[in-house]
Amino acid sequence: MGACAEALLWLLFIVLTFISTDQAIASDRAYPMLLVVLGVAGAGCLVLGVLRRREGRSAVSGSGIGRPGWRALGLTALPFLAMLCWAGITIPFATHVALSNRFGPLVHIRLPMASMVVPLVEAALVVLVAVGLVVGIGRRRLPEALWRAFLVLAASTLISIVWQVATRHAMVRRAVDGKLMWRTSTQLGGQATYHLALLLGIGVAVDAIRRRYRVGLSWLIIAGLGLAIVLSGSRAGLICLGLFCVALFIWGRPASRDGRSRRTLTGVLGLVVLGLVGLALLWLRGGALVDHDRAQTWKVAWRAVTGDGSTVIVGRGYATIWPWFATETGIVPGAIHGLRPGPFGKSLVHAHNTVVQVGGELGIIGLVLLLVSVVGVAVLAFRGIHGRHLGVCLALLASLPALVLDTYLVKNFQVSLVWWLVAAAVAVLMARPADHDQPTDSDQPADRP
Repeated sequence: MGACAEALLWLLFIVLTFISTDQAIASDRAYPMLLVVLGVAGAGCLVLGVLRRREGRSAVSGSGIGRPGWRALGLTALPFLAMLCWAGITIPFATHVALSNRFGPLVHIRLPMASMVVPLVEAALVVLVAVGLVVGIGRRRLPEALWRAFLVLAASTLISIVWQVATRHAMVRRAVDGKLMWRTSTQLGGQATYHLALLLGIGVAVDAIRRRYRVGLSWLIIAGLGLAIVLSGSRAGLICLGLFCVALFIWGRPASRDGRSRRTLTGVLGLVVLGLVGLALLWLRGGALVDHDRAQTWKVAWRAVTGDGSTVIVGRGYATIWPWFATETGIVPGAIHGLRPGPFGKSLVHAHNTVVQVGGELGIIGLVLLLVSVVGVAVLAFRGIHGRHLGVCLALLASLPALVLDTYLVKNFQVSLVWWLVAAAVAVLMARPADHDQPTDSDQPADRP
């Protein structure tokens, strides 16, 4: 059954890379294709789970993830699912309108219920599908299964980028002066967001090199995904990649003196090159890490949530400050880029910051639930930085700053699926075993190249 779950993961990566799953499947635009894709994948995971039980395989025997793995998954996934439930609870207690002036004077448009419920269902399905795939693959197969899956993702990404460059679909206008520049992406995510999935793939490939598994192909994965991050032109992508390189330089050095010297020289040269590329990208993007529009959006969130004591605790309600789903799907007419009028002032379509997005609409309650989940993932990843899965753990940790540079987990669900997949895999691999289980991978010595 592990091979079937792995094949399902490959198929998901290919579909999400080449097919625009955000397009609607109904005339009301409220139901995207991604909902069907996740539903089919979830049903596939459920069928594989039923077949595994019928075969009589014990979860503790090694074919599954074991009781510690289930506990670790519960620690990371359940608080996030509880946050989604809280978001659903807030919907009936708030007025949901969007403002639009595309066709004349400013008008108030009442949001349909589907535009608020569907994103929550997608976010929940992303978590459940990721967990289902990890459970279906099984703990023993996870390291090699992740490597093969990201090999598929790397190949798909490079093919998609070549097509974009060949057809000139990668040309966008520079924010500073409107001149054309190259920025590439795939259907997995936009130019500013999909670097998160690519970074996690680099971490998986680094681990493969450290344990001498398919070294040549692993280097190709790193080169391909690293090139894709650079070509995306994402400031957050360069920041996260730089943090990963620095962390790998600190914790991933070989034990021998000669090897340490070579690694030091390579690391210094790599950081210099990375710094030059980062400065060039900042110049191309306008020379600022946080632009005026994002700062204005965060100010709107602060004014909205600090209106009185109750909103600080419970928030303004889901989809009240940023009804992004209704806007991006075209249910509410108007531009999806740049500042636009909203119930609490002019802001971007969404917060471009996961923490601000959750804190503004769901208050301290939602923010605490989100942080419990994310901190749980971080703790498990920290547990593995001295073991055989150092690369993927460091990549997962380096991805966390992206949560405050754009909106993930509650948006950008294709990329969020990859993040949750790796987070669930790390949770299972780093789970503390019971007395009758095998030692956890974090307790094993790292394999040195």
